[in-house]
Amino acid sequence: MMKNVKKLFAALLVTAMALSTLTACGSKTETPSADASTDSDNSAATTTVDYPTKDITVVVPYGAGGTTDLCVRGVLDAVDKSVVTKNFIVSNVTGGSGLVGASQFVNAKSDGYTIGVLNCDLVLNNVLGNTDITSDQFVPLACIENDPYLFVVSKDAPYQTFEEFVDYAKAHPGEVTVADTGAGAAPHLGYLALTQDLGLDLKTVSYDSAADSVVAVVSGEVQAAITASGAAVGQMDGGNVVPLAVTSNERLSTYPDVPAMGELYTELADMQVNSWIMVAVKADTDPEIISFLQDAFAPAAVSDAYKATQEGFFFQPVEEMSNEDMLNFVADQHSYYESLLK
Repeated sequence: MMKNVKKLFAALLVTAMALSTLTACGSKTETPSADASTDSDNSAATTTVDYPTKDITVVVPYGAGGTTDLCVRGVLDAVDKSVVTKNFIVSNVTGGSGLVGASQFVNAKSDGYTIGVLNCDLVLNNVLGNTDITSDQFVPLACIENDPYLFVVSKDAPYQTFEEFVDYAKAHPGEVTVADTGAGAAPHLGYLALTQDLGLDLKTVSYDSAADSVVAVVSGEVQAAITASGAAVGQMDGGNVVPLAVTSNERLSTYPDVPAMGELYTELADMQVNSWIMVAVKADTDPEIISFLQDAFAPAAVSDAYKATQEGFFFQPVEEMSNEDMLNFVADQHSYYESLLK
């Protein structure tokens, strides 16, 4: 089964990279042409405003082929073309842990022709004081990813369970190193939870990418890594690393045999360190356009087509969330991040 899923993942990754060649704009913005057709017969009839009359730019604040890029492209492919009859043009804008792209998105016109991303990194960077951009500047259209991170160790590690790792770390204070992708990225919150809530004396080492952090475990540079599942699956499939837990109080559906940290320790019962992504539009956009886009993206995010894409990338399918659910979730995550960073 894993081999078949790996083949699907590889095929989807090749497709995504091919799409990035056709549609990605690197680190620059391309404004869609204003000469596009305005024939109202080609517009969906669910809004009284004349929208959309031209292609829609989607700002992805990371490079092509990464988790956010793959999820965004996957859900765009699942949007009903009879509802949104114009094209989506993906613009990959890298830099600043997603803040360069977020700034470009927030400074775009509020006309519905620029869609962006509201995610864990943006909220975290706001809590850290790295940006003045707040989540209430956007209205989420759909949640397209919500996965806890994996806690992985070497196959040769002297601990075979997460509880054994905790005992080992307590017996070797200051000696155990855990890799993540930096203080401005969500995996680091998992490290903070272990040090603050469990009282472990750990060291952290930051790497440029999740894949690099997993390789560091394999090479013995660090004892463990907190990483997205997609970045670790190759090494897990090769038997080089082993997942001991997920950074949540619920198990990851794609790895049901891996326990959640919150179920193992009461101190972590409220743990919810997830990689989450929402497609969003600016909050001051015409309400009818917002409603139109929500009606287009909400079913796409839970469609069979997008579920297949998520499974290919080793992400668990997202649950359907109302606008209120998404707003409450973002607010809860903001508060949780503050509690870990106080």
